[in-house]
Amino acid sequence: MAARAQSELPKNVLELAQLKRNAAAEVARLSNFTCLETVERSHRKSQEQPFRYADTVRLEVALSNNRELYGWPGANHFEEHDVGDVVGSGTISSGSFASDVKAALVDNVSTIVWHGEEEIIGRRALRWDYVVPYYLSGWIVEAGGHRGRVSATGSFWADAKTLELLRLRVNASDIPPDLPIMAAEDTLDFARFRVGSRNLLLPQTAEFVLTDLRGRQSRNVMEFSHCREFTSEAKLSYEAPAVPEEHAAPATELAIPAGLLIDARLAEPIDSKVAAVGDPISATIEVPVKNKGQILIPEGALLRGRLRRMEKDFTAGEHFVVGLEFTDIEFPGRHARFFGDLVEMGPLPDSRWAIGAVASTTQSTIAGSTLTRTTVERYTVRAIPGVGMFLMDGASFRIAAGLRMVWRTVEIRK
Repeated sequence: MAARAQSELPKNVLELAQLKRNAAAEVARLSNFTCLETVERSHRKSQEQPFRYADTVRLEVALSNNRELYGWPGANHFEEHDVGDVVGSGTISSGSFASDVKAALVDNVSTIVWHGEEEIIGRRALRWDYVVPYYLSGWIVEAGGHRGRVSATGSFWADAKTLELLRLRVNASDIPPDLPIMAAEDTLDFARFRVGSRNLLLPQTAEFVLTDLRGRQSRNVMEFSHCREFTSEAKLSYEAPAVPEEHAAPATELAIPAGLLIDARLAEPIDSKVAAVGDPISATIEVPVKNKGQILIPEGALLRGRLRRMEKDFTAGEHFVVGLEFTDIEFPGRHARFFGDLVEMGPLPDSRWAIGAVASTTQSTIAGSTLTRTTVERYTVRAIPGVGMFLMDGASFRIAAGLRMVWRTVEIRK
């Protein structure tokens, strides 16, 4: 009786059920993998203009406990915070690795309607449209210092023969009135990747476009690569491993008080043509650091960190906003967390600390007299705590190894 009832169901209903089973199995496999996510960010002032490149961000992404986790490439842990808090500036989005698929096909929170057959990327495809209502949606959008939940309205396409997911597109709806955007759209194209002995279905590319209330758009184009499997010996962790590597002597943790000056030199060059946000950086401490008359940090100790910001900007001339963040101090047998402000740097040609001011002049004629009005707008770089921020003029830049920097330690943020 059950088999007969099933055979009487419309073909697209049976196909959808199989597609949902396939999607659930693929998402389950992702729980054992992490991938490198490369995000190219760009902006434009209106839809009539081309996008202008801003910067590139690289992150590690993983799926754990039905949640996407993010960390810097090569780091020994994933962050507990949202991806926006990890990156710290610019438009950034989550969901493209697995969450969008889970909401549409796996978590039973969407209402799905058959649309019909279409051709997509040269293949015959089956299309369904779907809605995730506001009260069941997990999609959180951040823009202009505001944060709000939105509902999701979208479509997905599957190969007509294999019922393998080809594309998913989702748009924000029910946007809260205090969220300064008019639209947000995420589009994912899927393909199979060989990772070890497994064939994983992953987003080949993903594109997220955010449109603000003035029609300005920010675009993120995401690529996933360098995927690897976690074994029982290599588990996902929010914290640094508690057990040191084999044959490595355990390092004693030091507490670094606030107010110390650390004189260091950059160990490797930073070239805007090849570097990306998230790349590791290091510096060598030049002068022993003393506290209460005793050497706390010896000459030659290493500062380690990340290129935290490298965003192209055109306010008051073409330039890059650059941010360096150092988070750790290492020397034989010792380790310390580092949190500091960059107080001195250079000499570094084509660099400056602030964008400065831009003057604009308008003229109007009243009763035969011409009135001239000059408006001066001052622009500053939004500070990120613990990140040394400065500007590099030009269409590209290169910071040579050996750049001298002076940092002042501050109390580590909680």
